[in-house]
Amino acid sequence: MNEIRDWQVSVALPIEASGYSEAVAQFWEYVRTLGPEELPAFVAPSGHELDMKAYVAGAETDLDPEED
Repeated sequence: MNEIRDWQVSVALPIEASGYSEAVAQFWEYVRTLGPEELPAFVAPSGHELDMKAYVAGAETDLDPEED
C-alpha cells in the first residue's frame, strides 16, 4: 500500500532576460508552448532531494547527458 507523503515538484528553465518580470513572462510562455509532452518536471520526496527524478508526460525520463 502506498503511503501519502510530501513531494517537491519543480520545473526549472534557463532563461535569458533583461529583468525579473521579463524572465517570468518568458518562463510562462515556455510552459504554455512546451506543455507536459515536452517539459520535464523534477520530483523528489521532501527532504530527500538527492532522490530526484525527471518526468516528461507522466513517465520517468533520463536527462543525464553523461548517460548518452
